[in-house]
Amino acid sequence: MSELLKRIEKLLLTEKAVIAKDGTFVPVKDILYLTSKRGDVLANLAGKKPITLPGNLNTWEKLLRGLFVQTHRQYLVALDRIEGTFERFPEEPEEEKRLTRAELRAKDDECEISLRGTEKRFPVTALYGQKLKNTLGITRFHYLAPENPSDRALRLYGLIDFGWRELYNLDKNDKAAVEAFKAKWDIKQFDKRRMLSYFRLYGANEINTKRVIKNLIYQMWRWIQKGIEEPSDGNIRSLWYKIKGVLAQHSNILGSGDVDTFYSTLQEMVEDQELFRYKDFGFMDMNEPYRAIGAKNPEIILASEKLGHYLFIKKLADAQGVSFICLKGEPAVISMEYFSDDLKEKCGGKPLTVFSISDVDPAGYSIERNLLRGLGKAHQINKVIKLVDVSAFTTEEIGFVRFPVVSYEKKGDQVKPIAPATTGQITKGRAWFEGEIKDERLLTEKDKGGGWKVITIHGIESDAADREIIKARFLAGLGRLRRKPGKKR
Repeated sequence: MSELLKRIEKLLLTEKAVIAKDGTFVPVKDILYLTSKRGDVLANLAGKKPITLPGNLNTWEKLLRGLFVQTHRQYLVALDRIEGTFERFPEEPEEEKRLTRAELRAKDDECEISLRGTEKRFPVTALYGQKLKNTLGITRFHYLAPENPSDRALRLYGLIDFGWRELYNLDKNDKAAVEAFKAKWDIKQFDKRRMLSYFRLYGANEINTKRVIKNLIYQMWRWIQKGIEEPSDGNIRSLWYKIKGVLAQHSNILGSGDVDTFYSTLQEMVEDQELFRYKDFGFMDMNEPYRAIGAKNPEIILASEKLGHYLFIKKLADAQGVSFICLKGEPAVISMEYFSDDLKEKCGGKPLTVFSISDVDPAGYSIERNLLRGLGKAHQINKVIKLVDVSAFTTEEIGFVRFPVVSYEKKGDQVKPIAPATTGQITKGRAWFEGEIKDERLLTEKDKGGGWKVITIHGIESDAADREIIKARFLAGLGRLRRKPGKKR
């Protein structure tokens, strides 16, 4: 069995996909439940035929611990798809005999659960019921249905809003009450027994480190919002040291990789889950010196992906009274939070117009998209004007300034990367060229023989564009914006 477990474990990829018996890849996130049938393990996906996996249900229960939970000897269900609970055996009060305490307890551990993605209900037997309740952080199954959507989202993400009722009514100026509240609910003061009761790793007598980190971050944010915890001194690492102290207190859960887990978890909670913002913690924006809000038309933004354009675009923006920002590559989410808030304060709800300077390549276009995405969370964007694109260059100039973005070999539908390119880079490069550019001057093909061709997709650095052309384009676009509607020229 141990050898089989090792073999199947190798099938679990970093993207959390598994390989079925027929060699196909099955993303774990798409699996609703696993079931055992005639000695086979079947992965059941929404709207698709079941897929047979190697091994047995016990093996998969161990491999997918934390993602799936066993509810019955024949079923493993996806934790993040549990939606509600129902009585497994409806009561018949008139005929039902008086049950003993043990029988009542066993009955309370039984129910049926529903999963998002299927109408089928799944039995939870007494053997697995208490473990399922511990995993979900509840004491009775009926607490799951009905459930507030926000509460459910927190629960499924592994968060507990400790003492939320008391926090709601807490007077932040009552020092004694605040101290008493923290003594009761501060995760940083929990002993190991209490930590295990809330943050046990499913199926083991161990503390789930990532879940502890999640809940510490979330609790600190809640308390900062309430005013009973001071924001950070501006340094993200200071928050890590607070969390590190808690993990060190339980020395068996402090690991060398926990600092990376902290940073990735914080990023996940802000950027993927959108539970709060970096700014809420008081973290400082290192990009602050390279942006400003315009005095005359703050809703007009001159943006560049390169720090080297700082003096150039600052001078242009200052002269015209518009806002500007230099991104230094992909826009940091924290920078966009501060910049977006500053704009909101000065723009009075006016839609934004963005003049963009970015490289003519997949990375440059990605940077521009992420800038617009960051601004679009709080603002309406009326117009985007590219100041650097292929039209800023003559055909002769393109031949001199273009550079290779990605190269690959192609024969029919077959595509092979040419180092250092990867398959992912080829996919992105082709999507960018075919969807955004469609200019043959940025594509070269050479015959290699045997039906193969060497194809190179090229890009152009924004620094290659004449700054006087950029300036002229900016001023012309600005003139059109400021021209009064309906006025003939």
